This record gives sequence, C-alpha cells and structure tokens, in this order.
Amino acid sequence: MQNNCMIIGISYYHPNHQVDNDYFIEHFKELGTDITGLLKVTGRNHRYISDSLDETMLTMGYNAAKNVLEKTHIKASQLNMIVFSSGTPEYIAPSNALKIHSLIGAGSKCMVYDLNANCAGMLAAFEQISRTMRDNPNIKYALLVGSDQLNRYSRYSEAISYSNFGDSACAVMLENVFHTDRGFIDSDIYTNSSNHDKILLPAKGMTSVVHEKNLNIEDKLVKWTAFNLDGAFYSAKISIEELLFKHNLLKADIKKYFLSQFARKNIEYVCEQLNEDIDKFTFVGDEFGYTGTTSPFLAYARALENHDLSIGDYVVFWTVGAGTTCVCILYQY
Repeated sequence: MQNNCMIIGISYYHPNHQVDNDYFIEHFKELGTDITGLLKVTGRNHRYISDSLDETMLTMGYNAAKNVLEKTHIKASQLNMIVFSSGTPEYIAPSNALKIHSLIGAGSKCMVYDLNANCAGMLAAFEQISRTMRDNPNIKYALLVGSDQLNRYSRYSEAISYSNFGDSACAVMLENVFHTDRGFIDSDIYTNSSNHDKILLPAKGMTSVVHEKNLNIEDKLVKWTAFNLDGAFYSAKISIEELLFKHNLLKADIKKYFLSQFARKNIEYVCEQLNEDIDKFTFVGDEFGYTGTTSPFLAYARALENHDLSIGDYVVFWTVGAGTTCVCILYQY
C-alpha cells in the first residue's frame, strides 16, 4: 500500500435562474432555425444561467469552495494547494486560485495556480494534483475548484453553443491518505490538435480584444465552427480499455462512468463502443446543460447524492476539451 489522493468531499453551485428548452426554441425560430433536433441529440431540458453581471465564475467558484470546506470540516488554513480550472477565467492576473485563497482565508504554506485545459481542465488538474500528492507527503489537503460561464460568452446566433451551455461551479476536496489502495489509480491522455481552429474564445484573440477599438462584439465571444467529434469520443473507448488492461480489470469491474456531458448522444456512442450497460453512465446534462470543466464531476456528485457507489467500487472519469484533448482517469471509490 502507498499514499494516494482521495476525494473526500465535493460540492457544486449553480445560479438560481433556470432556463428551459422553450426559450431557446423560440429564440432560434425567430432566426429561422429549428433546434429541436439538436436539443434531442444533446439531451437538454434545463440549464442554469446567471442573470446578473455581479455573479462571475469567480463568485460561483467561491460558493462551491465555501460549501465543500463546510461539508468536509476542513479549515482553509489546512490547505496546501488550491487549483482553479476554467475556460472562462475572470482574471488572467492574479490567478483565480489566488483570489479564492484570499476569499476563504487560506494559509501561507499553500501552492495556488490556475489551469486552463478548457472543458478537460478539472480532470487534467485532478490528474496533476494526484500525482503530486503521491510524490509529496507534505501536501495533505488540496482544493480543486472548477467554474465556467460558457453561456455568457456564446454568440446568440450559434445554436450549438448558446442553446447548450449552462453555468456551474464545482469544488473537490482532496486528501493525501496513507496506506490505502483507494483513490486515484491511473490516467490516459489523447490529443489531436487538428481542430485547434474550430473553437476560439475570443474569436479574434486577446490582442484584438484589447487593441482593436472597433472590434465587433461577436468577435469577442466564442466562435464555434462545426466539426466531427467522433474521433475524440472513440478515443474514450481506447483509453478506458487500455487502463483496464493495464490494471488487470474488466469492464464488469467498473461500477460507474462519469463522462463529458456535452451530449447524451455521445455518451450513448461510447457506451455502444464499449458494449456496456447504459445504466452505468450517469447523465445530468438534462438538468444542468453543458457546463464545461465541471461536467464529469457534476455527474460524480449526482451519483454520490443517489448513493450509487460503495467503498471499493471502480469508476472511470473521461472528458474532452477544445482542440481536441481528452483525459481519462481510473479511480477507486
């Protein structure tokens, strides 16, 4: 047995304002577009969207962080690391992690940094924190916070982004536990950068936003060019099977899969490729919409709320970020 990184608590936050499909159907109908088929593919019913400019991804992240500290009874002064993941950061300098450090009153022996791998960010950060904890026994507690407001940066005319995205934050408390085989086991990565120009925020880059005085508002928002994501989701099957083979596990040993909530159709595709039971895949995208970096952890939180996991169960996390880059993690609850 060795020391290992374990999730000891998770909390999430979303705005109170809930928007259902009818709003977006009517919005795009006025633009001459029928999005009912798209909403069926993505599996959307509702999503939470902030209706106040005073609520930012940072304030959402703070609420989630405060909640997980209360839930786990860990004091902010006990934290040795704070990592903030977002594809829509409120600040470039200082780091949003530093802002959280100040807001919760954390101590001085605490590493803080931001990580932006877009929608793959929280899983990428989880992988990095876990491996760091294994190598550094002085890191006892780490706080991982993810938060995105993707809807706020969507063009009103682009259905796949504007009708799909919801706002949320999620905070995960991680503990470096000694003499255990539970927790983080291993990871697998897949990156294919051929789609690096398909999802751009801001559309014309930060230099234009800052220096081009007459820049159109749309060019400050997300530019989403349709592209085929089948290769990314097929890579989920390959990564999962490679991790299981490497650790002498079978698909029957996996209790739950927590995948990107980008679209229900994509989860069904991965399930079919694995020849798995769809009931093992938690889907919350009908309630939250697509929330970016928090997406797989919201599914994990819902499984815990439903008491779907027992001590010792093996689970798989997988998600995809713009560009395209994918992260797969094998974990023992």
